[in-house]
Amino acid sequence: MTAKSRIVVESNGTVVCTAEQELTIGTRTGCDIVVEDAVMADRHCRIQFDGTFHLRDLGSVTGTWLNGRRAPAFAELTDGCEIVIGTCRLVAKIAQQGGVASLTLELQRGAFWWTKPGKGVFDNDPDAMVRSEVGFGRYPLLHLLNRTAAVAALVLLVAAVLFASVFEPLVEAGPLAPPHRYVRDLAANTTGVHARVAKCAQIAKEQGCAACHERGNGTPMQRCMQCHDDLQIEPTRRHPFLGDGTLGALPGVDTGAGFCSICHRDHEGSSFLKAESAALVGKCEACHGDVDRNALIGKAPLASPAPRTRPHSSIRFPHDRHTNGMRCDVCHRPDAELLAARARGATDDPDRNDFAEVPFTVCATCHVEGSAPAAGITADEQAEWRRKTKDAQWSVRWHGTDEDGKGCALCHAPTERAGARVFGPDLLTVERPSDTVDEYAAQRATYVAGRRMHDDEFHAHAAGKQCVECHVRGSLAPGAAPRAATFWHALHLAGTSLVPPAGNGGAVSRDAKAGCVSCHHDRKQAKALRSAAEGAFAWGADEAAQTACKECHHDGGKGNAMRATDHSVPAERRRRAIAFPHDAHVGSSKFGAPGTALAEGCFSCHEFATPSGDTLVHAVPRVKERAADCTQCHAGHDNVGGGSCQQCHPKAPGVADSFALAARVAEAALPTRSWPASNGFSHASPGHTGTDLEGKTITCTVCHDEAATAAAKTLADTPVPDEGRGMCRACHVQRQFHWR
Repeated sequence: MTAKSRIVVESNGTVVCTAEQELTIGTRTGCDIVVEDAVMADRHCRIQFDGTFHLRDLGSVTGTWLNGRRAPAFAELTDGCEIVIGTCRLVAKIAQQGGVASLTLELQRGAFWWTKPGKGVFDNDPDAMVRSEVGFGRYPLLHLLNRTAAVAALVLLVAAVLFASVFEPLVEAGPLAPPHRYVRDLAANTTGVHARVAKCAQIAKEQGCAACHERGNGTPMQRCMQCHDDLQIEPTRRHPFLGDGTLGALPGVDTGAGFCSICHRDHEGSSFLKAESAALVGKCEACHGDVDRNALIGKAPLASPAPRTRPHSSIRFPHDRHTNGMRCDVCHRPDAELLAARARGATDDPDRNDFAEVPFTVCATCHVEGSAPAAGITADEQAEWRRKTKDAQWSVRWHGTDEDGKGCALCHAPTERAGARVFGPDLLTVERPSDTVDEYAAQRATYVAGRRMHDDEFHAHAAGKQCVECHVRGSLAPGAAPRAATFWHALHLAGTSLVPPAGNGGAVSRDAKAGCVSCHHDRKQAKALRSAAEGAFAWGADEAAQTACKECHHDGGKGNAMRATDHSVPAERRRRAIAFPHDAHVGSSKFGAPGTALAEGCFSCHEFATPSGDTLVHAVPRVKERAADCTQCHAGHDNVGGGSCQQCHPKAPGVADSFALAARVAEAALPTRSWPASNGFSHASPGHTGTDLEGKTITCTVCHDEAATAAAKTLADTPVPDEGRGMCRACHVQRQFHWR
């Protein structure tokens, strides 16, 4: 609560003025202390209390002096210090009485002493001093220059009054209130803003200062109504002191042309309310005299506006399992972007959530073993909440929390959201050949090898005869390039390996001598499919891959390396395909294991197809149609996280769950629920934060039904209060302002 203080001003032993928190000293009516002083400014300085007493100069020309030195813009007062303003001096005495800080100021008028020229004596006629020193000047040249400057200033003043183009560049009254500054800055570009805000920006662009100010008449209410006409229009009226929507007469309040300026001011930055307006907050008698407040509170509550239908998250969040001792602000944290928009004066979007999306790190705090506490959660709280959720631990650490999304990045493409790297349903893709079976068979992979003498084979075949006895016509011409040979899987796989019987595909795949991995061992390390830019066919050129080739392709016991020929893929025969990570599948413990999705090993996803009218000898490998859809095995990520995702992600009709829903039914509408009508409510507004009428901190349960919220099993079941609740009326009438 705000500390109590008391400020007393005395002059010649008589109390001139008393105040509680602050007082203003100057020469104009409206100041708390009005002094007739030719040197003092209209509003010279302010003394205020915010735990200690401070002195603030309000921009006077002659300045405010503290203990013989010019005081800074904001200076702390101490017991016994001397303040000089204009020709007056104030001596401060500070004391504590009964828990109340007391400041007594002894005002000494005419305390500015000066010496009469040529007489060597002191006098205290400040008016004479001012006339002598600040007149047109005691020297002829200075006198002429000052008169010339006065005439020029008068001409400029007349021009400023008559012409806005002259007036506005000369005036810098101070920083605008954030909403007004926001509208002014929008004047150059109103693309994408609310129509009402765009209208105000247009007014600011066309009228400039005249949008608010009328020369010679201050800030009339009619100027304010150019933008704020919704304050008195049903049902948008929302001004706290216009309960009936009428700008009519109120007892004790002047409702003339300057009605709005009774409480409001501008060019003071965020301080858009005058100190006088505090007398109206929660004090009905300030305007209405005696009023039966309890009868007003007990008045039949307004009917709630018709609710609207609003989409909500598909996550099945069980409040009933999270309200047992867990603070609401663990998950419900203000949206930083929304707060920044409010700070710069942008109007709130009533359809936007006040709270930011809950990051997975908050969920992981309790549900994932080894996770660090999220920001704002202590280690003790984490330990307690983990104890309560021991039956709801997740076996998966993904969602982008494992080493910056290392696990998710195996399959999913990252994206940026609100400045963070996140993963959605979009999978990593790679450019691949799009050949049909016939196109694949027609092109085929070819290879070349070094020349072979076949000495052993020829001698056994010739049985001592010369080659030319049978082969009259030739052999490979000396120096000719070796011909490319065609690679056929059927010539390299023994027996039924090309189409293994059911249940035998895993064994064929793992056979290190004659199976798939004998040549395709690199698939254990491949994190993505081969790109079409690298060619149409993969060819193992390393020592391990060539070992299998050397079983047959050798010359006299020496290796004869097989080299693939170039098979580039034209652009028109390329397509985007999922960048399948072979390493995660071939290296899995489920690869070839009976009863699993990978029981058939490589043949779980691949098969051999024959060209049109051809035989199995010329069969080419293809990817099975079902293997191109990851959700066939990973719907719900049950082969990644053990199905634990479904604790929060609900199933949808005809779809395994929301993961499959996001990947396969991308345009499906989100579920909807009933929501209160759009209004000006904001969780961040001053009236909904801080303390209540009894000085207690305002919590969520002040407005939200704690029992109903705790019983809600889904987001759709969680109750949201609306304006029909009498609680809103009681708080607003007693503490804040009228209730519409």
